[in-house]
Amino acid sequence: MKKVLFLLTALLLVLTACSTARQKLSPQGNVNLKTADVYYSQENVDQAEIYYLKVLEDNPDHVIALRRLGDISLFKAEYFTAREVEFYEDAFEYYSKAISVTENFPELTNQDRIDLRDMRKRKERAWARIYMAAEKEKEAGNTQKAKEIFELAHKLEPDRPEPMIQLKNIYLVDIKDEVKAEQILKQLLQKDPDKLEYLLEMGTFYYNKGNYAEAVKYFDHARVQNPTNVDNLMNISACYYELKDYEKAMIATKTALEIEPNNLDLLENARSIADQMNDLDQSIEYLKRILDIRPNEDTYSILAAHLMQKQDWQQLIKYAEEWYNWDTTNKIAVEYIIWAAQQSGNRLLATKYSEIKNKMP
Repeated sequence: MKKVLFLLTALLLVLTACSTARQKLSPQGNVNLKTADVYYSQENVDQAEIYYLKVLEDNPDHVIALRRLGDISLFKAEYFTAREVEFYEDAFEYYSKAISVTENFPELTNQDRIDLRDMRKRKERAWARIYMAAEKEKEAGNTQKAKEIFELAHKLEPDRPEPMIQLKNIYLVDIKDEVKAEQILKQLLQKDPDKLEYLLEMGTFYYNKGNYAEAVKYFDHARVQNPTNVDNLMNISACYYELKDYEKAMIATKTALEIEPNNLDLLENARSIADQMNDLDQSIEYLKRILDIRPNEDTYSILAAHLMQKQDWQQLIKYAEEWYNWDTTNKIAVEYIIWAAQQSGNRLLATKYSEIKNKMP
């Protein structure tokens, strides 16, 4: 932290000189500013704070005093962690006002632009630390304290979605107040009805409640905002699946597969939907695609059963042999080969695998 103070001290003369013409102070105000600068350069933050506050009494919009008080508040937050939220809030407010005043200067200089960039970074840092403090309290099980800090984070940055979403989670999971959680989400959507994060949160809320018809409305709206979001397409498919509208579920899944053709979750979903539609051919094709990516016993077993149902003996032989070569201890795979070979009149193959079966434990 000392390095930060030394760096800022080096800028004091430049900043003070730049601000003098724009931000008038009374003779006593100038004395207070110089006194504050001296204390600040000596890293006596307590005395520096007193005199910068006196400068603000003379001119509440004095950028240098506001900025220095923001820096001092950041310093205190990092050194007095028991009061970190209080000091980070102070820093946020000081930087916010300093930024606002600077942005309204008649003509911005290069130095003003540099200062604005630096203050915005520090303001963001102060807010982020407040949010992190809330997360820390939540993880420690201090629900009420976490709730208060998330509420503060929302008050400081009302356009940021994260604090209100965290508050929704607290009400939903920790406090078990579904009505309040729903209220929060509705308030967010009322303010910004097209915000993707809010739409997804609301859809998830209703999905978890089992209200799939309501959930899909929000997921569909989210799709307008981001048509290629695969996770959301899966949400839409899941809703229609629960509603037993398997055709729409399949359409959403196929759209997602066009974006990520080798996504195993999507392929498994597509196979499951095809089974619900009694579409054996589609189910078989998706099972084959899954095996091309990740051979596994369950998929081989389901595919073999489907091929047997279709009486597609050649395909059953092909995939049952592939299954056996993948796992030479699997007697079921061998039995499928024997049965398919017998049904297709392939005596040599039936004999070969009958001998293999007889040698199995």
